[in-house]
Amino acid sequence: MSHVAMYAKRLAALPRALAILELHPDGLPLSDLASELGVGPEDLREVFMAYYLADLVELGNFTAPVVDFFAPETGSDGADVDVDPATAQWVRVVASDPEQELGVDHLSAEQLGRLFEAGTDLLALEPDNEVLSSALEAFQSALWPVDGPAGSVWKATTAQQLHRAVQERRRVRITYVRQWHPGSGQRVIEPYRLVRTRRGWEVDAGPADEVAAVRTFLVSGIESCEVLGERFDLPPDADALLAAHRAPVTVQLVVPQERRWAVDRYAEAVTVLADDEEMVSLRAELLPPVDQRLGLLLICCSPEAFVMAPVELAGAGETMARVLLAHHNV
Repeated sequence: MSHVAMYAKRLAALPRALAILELHPDGLPLSDLASELGVGPEDLREVFMAYYLADLVELGNFTAPVVDFFAPETGSDGADVDVDPATAQWVRVVASDPEQELGVDHLSAEQLGRLFEAGTDLLALEPDNEVLSSALEAFQSALWPVDGPAGSVWKATTAQQLHRAVQERRRVRITYVRQWHPGSGQRVIEPYRLVRTRRGWEVDAGPADEVAAVRTFLVSGIESCEVLGERFDLPPDADALLAAHRAPVTVQLVVPQERRWAVDRYAEAVTVLADDEEMVSLRAELLPPVDQRLGLLLICCSPEAFVMAPVELAGAGETMARVLLAHHNV
């Protein structure tokens, strides 16, 4: 682990350290606090000093310290004896809200989750980034319940494997739970591009067949993934194929207000055209396969939902319902 990564991991212990010190207003021995956190006393001292004491004066404005190094012995006047922070053995918090400096106190659980997700997405593209990996592992330890599952989650993910396969132009064998038809299946794909959408990571892949020139697979639906030694060549018109594959189709529909979430889930973009207390008219941009995607959307929106345009897609919900009923022998 690099020096920067090691320091990032030490720095991540600060929120827990401050929380413990807040429970002990009279302070704690630095060695006891470090032992509780699982770090070395001098490592903890270095973090405290670097983060809080190294820059008390910024742009000419004095900033009150958050922690104080001291000796528990008192002088003749009853006050604590001043000590050198570099050698002091005791520490305490002296700020009323020590976590405020960290910024974490100002983030909601939803915001922290988004931050964690963004970091995880970046790690999928930069699997060798030790600083990011260490920071996310510490982040996870701070957010995860104490009795939660143990062990590191930062092994090679499916997204990382696919990203490398895209870069190296290698075929990949996947077992995939289908999105538009019931069941799962196995196939060998040629990954052209890995993209991040509101649905998560998706891989656009070949080879072309009689049904489609390009297919999209949700990484969340891939049950197993094996990068093969076989290489492939991109089609000469790969850019045009990918652009056409992700060209949205505009659909105008009306859905109940309480089911609007389904449109947001399946569409790339949504515009409100008109609404009242019960129904809302929307313009949605849907990616191929439009009929299957729209069919699932309409099923989620209840029988009250209907398509206004294009008219040839008006029966998409009924068609998808028949497919699902036949699969379940209903």
